Amino acid sequence: MKLYRSRDQHILKNKRIAYRMVEYAEVCDSDIVLEVGCGTGVLTEKLLEKAGKVFGVEVDSRFVDLLRKKFRESVESGKLVVLKGDALKVEFPSFTKFVSNIPYSISSPLTFKLLGCNFRLAVVMYQKEFAERLVARRGKEYGRISVIVKAYATPEVLEVVNRKNFHPPPKVDSAIVRFLPDPEIKVEDVKRFSEFVTVCFSMRRKRLSKAFCLLRKRGFEVPEDIVKKYGERRAEELEPEVYAEIFENL
Repeated sequence: MKLYRSRDQHILKNKRIAYRMVEYAEVCDSDIVLEVGCGTGVLTEKLLEKAGKVFGVEVDSRFVDLLRKKFRESVESGKLVVLKGDALKVEFPSFTKFVSNIPYSISSPLTFKLLGCNFRLAVVMYQKEFAERLVARRGKEYGRISVIVKAYATPEVLEVVNRKNFHPPPKVDSAIVRFLPDPEIKVEDVKRFSEFVTVCFSMRRKRLSKAFCLLRKRGFEVPEDIVKKYGERRAEELEPEVYAEIFENL
């Protein structure tokens, strides 16, 4: 079967890594697991060994047919449900855990879709650079998504996966990230907080005083003491907890 790099079709060929992902997620027979981007079913197979039920979302009809044939008994028994469609458009079924080697081109929107769901634990394979952005607290990788994600969950990089473990190998290495649903930082209105942080990082090379002016135009009431305290700083110089503190004082 031909695989297309342009569609992010990089199949994990190392079954030991798939096994570790299932172990990291602590999958057991009481779990309903959602997997996005099943491909040829390397991870799916390991999930079926441990989970009570697996929902697999796959956009490529060739892989859908392959999965339904390969795991015919599980499909017939209802233990595996293969959903054909775009993961960003498909309505996710209820699930307890999310374990996936996702298409890297949809990492950001799929992550936020995931974080908007109720789940006990999530283990996701990302491009290494994106994984580093999720957990960053300072530095060049630190940005808007680094702060916002922490208002939804607590991300942790578990291991780096060499590109040679995939066929065909991607141009970059990957990393496995685990999300605990307990937020790393606490804010009352996560959606409004996301807008606040997005504006702050939209001018990351300029002083935050510029962003505070734009926030005021968008209806945020930014006190003068906040402007005086942080206005001369740049967006990447403030840690996630500081953004949460500023937001709660708006």
